[in-house]
Amino acid sequence: MSKKDYLDGNQDPEALMGDALDRHRAGDLVSAEAGYARVLEMVVDHPHALHFLGVLSYQQGRLDKAVELLRRATIRVPEHVDAFCNLGIVLNAAGDVGGAEQALRRAISLDPRLAAAHNALGNVLVAAGDIQGGIVCYRKATALDEAFAETLVNLANALLLAGRAEAALEPCAAALSRQPELASAHVVMGNILASLGRLAEATASLRRACNIEPDDATHWCGLAASLESERKWDEALTCFDQAQALDPDCGPAISGSLLLRKSLCLWDDLDRSSERFADGVRRGLPGLTPFIYLAEPSTAMEQLECARLWCRNISERMAPVGERLGLRHDRPARDRITIGYFSYDFRRHPTAYTKVGLFENHDRSKFRILGYCHGPDDGSDIRRRVIASFDTFRDVSGWPASDVARRIHADEVDILVDLKGHTLEAPTDVFALRPAPIQVNYKGYPGTIGGDFIDYIVADDFVLPESQKETCSERVAYLPETYWVDDSRRALPEEPPAREQLGLPAKGVIFCGFNNSYKIRPEVFADWMHILREVSGSVLWVQNSNADSSLADNLRSEAVRLGMDADRIVFAPRLPLRKYLGLFTVADLFLDSRPYNGHTTASDALWAGLPVLTLPGDTFASRVAGSMLRTLGLRELIAADREDYRAIAIRLGLEEAGRRALMGKLETAKRLSPLYDTARLTRHMECAYRRMHRRFISGRPPASFRVPPLEEPFC
Repeated sequence: MSKKDYLDGNQDPEALMGDALDRHRAGDLVSAEAGYARVLEMVVDHPHALHFLGVLSYQQGRLDKAVELLRRATIRVPEHVDAFCNLGIVLNAAGDVGGAEQALRRAISLDPRLAAAHNALGNVLVAAGDIQGGIVCYRKATALDEAFAETLVNLANALLLAGRAEAALEPCAAALSRQPELASAHVVMGNILASLGRLAEATASLRRACNIEPDDATHWCGLAASLESERKWDEALTCFDQAQALDPDCGPAISGSLLLRKSLCLWDDLDRSSERFADGVRRGLPGLTPFIYLAEPSTAMEQLECARLWCRNISERMAPVGERLGLRHDRPARDRITIGYFSYDFRRHPTAYTKVGLFENHDRSKFRILGYCHGPDDGSDIRRRVIASFDTFRDVSGWPASDVARRIHADEVDILVDLKGHTLEAPTDVFALRPAPIQVNYKGYPGTIGGDFIDYIVADDFVLPESQKETCSERVAYLPETYWVDDSRRALPEEPPAREQLGLPAKGVIFCGFNNSYKIRPEVFADWMHILREVSGSVLWVQNSNADSSLADNLRSEAVRLGMDADRIVFAPRLPLRKYLGLFTVADLFLDSRPYNGHTTASDALWAGLPVLTLPGDTFASRVAGSMLRTLGLRELIAADREDYRAIAIRLGLEEAGRRALMGKLETAKRLSPLYDTARLTRHMECAYRRMHRRFISGRPPASFRVPPLEEPFC
């Protein structure tokens, strides 16, 4: 029967309404819509036609139309419980959290036993940052309808968000016992197990979700991320590629696939993957990780646009939470400025090793120093030293962003320093809630954050020349000499094994390239092979950061393709810190990568006495090693271009006396230059903090400024 015959043949409005509803339930949305419209022509503001046509419009993604129709239904029948419930659901989807909460509370007042309304209200409260309120709603819904598996999943997810992973296991398992094929329950179970460190089980749960709903790209991304956590890089790459095949515009899949291709040094399809990411930035696709763009041949302005896109999505998502929190910063100024340092990595991690001296050296008569960490406690010596360096330390691991923001605000932090940026496990959600009046991006991320909730970026005029400061969303606090902070008390290299024990030849020059594999681009590797050809008997020593992956085989194959003997590529193992530092003492010259060069790795090499050859570019991430070398007075190791880079490496490879002279110069520079003078750097940072704070309390907006060196009139 055609739609016209269907409409012409049934002119009784109630019968027509029933028929349209049957077609709606059967999935025939076109005929159902025509039926509801005909009913409304016959009976103006027919409440059930308005209601179900509103639901249908929501199913079709027409949110504005759905809101209009459902509002009309509630006006027509003020006791229409289902219409209020669905209006709340639609308003939440449209981003009107306040309106959604109001509509759902009205539905619950009309029928306190409507489980769907309690569940939907839980979703609204969780989205607004009221995790505990959401948990209460979900528990009420499950008490009213024990068979409501979706609510059990929501309860489990809310408990996980509240940092109660163990408690989340029970409702999620209950949901799966009721609906074993509910993919969302397997996803949440995977996330719970991952948070408990049960990675293999997490992967199995996420794999089950993919088997149940194989056409869902987000499931494949979740599985890929879990496999990546297990360091199963090759299999993870396959899953990210599957997600891209299902949804070519899936930002997390584009990002994950590109990073793993680079990490595995799989370069056959790299240009296409890079262009897909760059095109996504140009088109404004969500989910494109700014961190990945740092190691791409991109400009500083392109990196800014990627970061802005990422932060725009975070700001929009956190806006309802921030509105509910209502944090204000109108307290009076005090004698001491309170600085809060926030990171996931107060553990065996470069962040802890390089910055602990800064925390320790702060002048407690002028500053109160707090630490916030949402990462794991690994029980290490460096973890204990970091904790001891703070006046107060807050372990906020597992806390919702809203609770962390409340804690920071209650601690009356004046300046909150982000030590993560856009790296893994970054607390950007917390910073988006603006818990402190002044928020700073420092050294956790070599580039701009891109969000209006970060006021300043700390830099020096080498990593961020004056001509490039417009490529940052923040105002720039320029430190003199160097922005780099390291610990002057850091561990010294351990005596290394003999070369033969490390798989190195007994004789010949050792070129060291210990940067992470994702930083090694094909053109960089080609330069390295050119250098090896010109320096007879030399080898390239790189780190195999994942011995169970295809990384080593891929690099050897590329070397052979370029006409080099694969045996001239030697792989170093991952080692504890002092043993790892000892490896640098075996090498002759560190070959830096680009456009993302060595940062902590370059500092490690220099600290161990190994000269670093670098080629700066135009971006922050490409200029950090150059900044260190400038501070040390070793400008002869800052190449002007690729040809110069190769020429310097070849000359030093052929001239043992030149290498020895350079190492001697480095040893002297380490003692006399400011690079490893933590106390001096701390005084410069404190001056910057005072400048920021004075501007704020005087009511002036953030502005770029320069900190004078200690010898000049100070702040």
